[in-house]
Amino acid sequence: MSRSRKSWTGAALAVAAAGCVTAGLVPGTAQAQGAPSLQVIAGKLNNPRGVTVLGDGTILVAESGTGGKGPCVGKGEARQCFGATGAIFRMKGAWKGRVVKGLPSINEGGGSAAIGPVDVAVSGKDYYVLNGFGGSTAHRARFGSNARRMGTLYRVRGAAVQGDLVSHETRLDPDWVLPRTDPGEPRINANPWRFASASGGQYVTDAGGNDLVRVSGGRTYTEAVFPHGRIAVPASARTAVNSAQAKRLLRVIAGAPAASQTIPVQSVPTGVVRGPDGALYVGELGGFAPGASRIWRIVPGRRPTLFASGLTAVSDLALDGRGNLVALTMTTGFGPGPNDPPQPGALYRINLRTKKRTEIPTAGRLFFPTGVAVGPRGAVYVANRGIGNGAGQLVRITF
Repeated sequence: MSRSRKSWTGAALAVAAAGCVTAGLVPGTAQAQGAPSLQVIAGKLNNPRGVTVLGDGTILVAESGTGGKGPCVGKGEARQCFGATGAIFRMKGAWKGRVVKGLPSINEGGGSAAIGPVDVAVSGKDYYVLNGFGGSTAHRARFGSNARRMGTLYRVRGAAVQGDLVSHETRLDPDWVLPRTDPGEPRINANPWRFASASGGQYVTDAGGNDLVRVSGGRTYTEAVFPHGRIAVPASARTAVNSAQAKRLLRVIAGAPAASQTIPVQSVPTGVVRGPDGALYVGELGGFAPGASRIWRIVPGRRPTLFASGLTAVSDLALDGRGNLVALTMTTGFGPGPNDPPQPGALYRINLRTKKRTEIPTAGRLFFPTGVAVGPRGAVYVANRGIGNGAGQLVRITF
């Protein structure tokens, strides 16, 4: 499989309406002289997630879509409606557009947030797509047979499922050993987020199941379970972290109602890349708790070891080909009030050898960024405004 150059050797609209994103990116806008240049190269994307850059410079974005008219499950904010609105967006040179349409998608609460395709890779002339979900096989069945690829890794041609992460979670519940952080949270909850190729198959992070799953030969294997964090949320931040807004965001990513953000803090693994040393690096959202996000290093077949900590809300990882890990955070924190908008996201370079962390200046212009990749010439590509119908952007950052 040809993987991207990532492995190079309703909440969002509510915030926008409140004026949080009025300083958003404008095509061609750059920062101060000597700083990175930020440019919107594509817009009007529907809930964009993972970004892939191929060796020839082709850029792919997994769009989670907008859900549809049904079948629908649940009521009120918990109501979810299925629709074939997920897509793969492609950009090469001046050409841009959706090259794959009609992929499974579910909207959340009848609003602008959706769960659908979250990552994409290329294999020959076919696409590998990872679809998010949030639940068990019984919950998935309620959306009908057209939803059978929700929560799976599959090939687009023939819709051949390579690995069923929802079935894996339902059968094994790998994180059953971890204490529940919220009595109301469903025990069985699969929501795949990213995948990477490495020795032994494809490795998928399950943000709902708090684990890393290996897919090989049509079968799934638990590679690692990520323990809860041990960081305490400051009393001044608990109201915001437990706000309805934060919980909606977590539902889209983790696929279930958020847990109370006191000790322990759930891992919620997100980005995964294969490093030049052959190890896998996995980031985690850490429940939006300030400083609770960690990055793990995993040699397949061995226990994870902690690589970095102290970050907030890591949504994706990439490699820049120069010995650095690039970490994207969805936000750097929340205001003290329950209705305060989240702060902008951030980008960091982390040296794989020294672990030195350096922030990449973005002038506070990343809002709900959900995916990152690095191109062959070092440009960084970010899926910006990643939650919302038609609000998403693909941003290029050059140096």
